Amino acid sequence: MKQRIYIDTSVIGGYHDTEFETATRKLFKRIADKEFDVYFSEVNETELINAPQHVKEIKNLIPADCFQYVEMIEEIKALSVLVKT
Repeated sequence: MKQRIYIDTSVIGGYHDTEFETATRKLFKRIADKEFDVYFSEVNETELINAPQHVKEIKNLIPADCFQYVEMIEEIKALSVLVKT
């Protein structure tokens, strides 16, 4: 069974950030090699709306058969609001 990981939007942004790019690119190489099932959510989608195109495209590095979309339920939405404040 593959490990499951949730990719936060900041991880996606780290792909092009000089401080984090080495580690982030290693992670995405492992993702491309299908070592993980990657979970993504509506929160990620919302945060990426205003991101530059080159950042949005990082999501495309996740193989479709490893990509899992987490549906937002009310408890998750409430938690995400608390974390942002």
